[in-house]
Amino acid sequence: MMDSLLARSAAPLAIVAGALVVVTRVVGLLTAPSDSEALKVVVLTATHAINSVASIVAYAMLVLALVACHSLQAPAAGVLGVIGLGAAILGSVFMAGDWWFEAFAVPWLAEVVPVVLDNPASGRLLLGSLMSFVLFGIGWLLYGIASVRARVFPTALSWAVVASGLLSAIPIMAYVIYGGSVILGLAFIVLGAWLMRSGNPRDAHGAAASPADQPDRSRLA
Repeated sequence: MMDSLLARSAAPLAIVAGALVVVTRVVGLLTAPSDSEALKVVVLTATHAINSVASIVAYAMLVLALVACHSLQAPAAGVLGVIGLGAAILGSVFMAGDWWFEAFAVPWLAEVVPVVLDNPASGRLLLGSLMSFVLFGIGWLLYGIASVRARVFPTALSWAVVASGLLSAIPIMAYVIYGGSVILGLAFIVLGAWLMRSGNPRDAHGAAASPADQPDRSRLA
């Protein structure tokens, strides 16, 4: 029953999660500060507050959409699918945590000890930040590869997930990382629309495989 509920929820969850990811990444790119002084101002704005909280929700919704969509291709994705699923969930949880820090800790620092924001991240903070992006990228890279192999979802969308993972795992420039997330969000939007139009691909996959799975009764006669 739970599996059926997940399968029925996959399309709307994918569309909502994908849209939230795209919108929050675009807003983040458009409002990204150019230096530490601008950062102190930006993080105290309503736009930053709303977008940061929306980012937490976006990555949480992404996990729900991932689990729901995986229920449609789990048998075909096999062990690699399970590994990719776990890695993508872990990476998304880390990213949600990163945005919790952006939403609540950074504005507090800007108000109480703004001089802290003059110094670039280092030590464990830098390690944690890099870990979030790398885990997120590797997780979605693995899941994209599993989806390509499973051949349940459109191949182009699965390759888009692979590309998003590659870009997201390179924490060098903001537009590269955000670009990877935008690609991922767009892939989920299109996947959700495809699921609404085509129905449950797992049923179609099972129906296509069933004739080969059944014994040849003519030989048994």
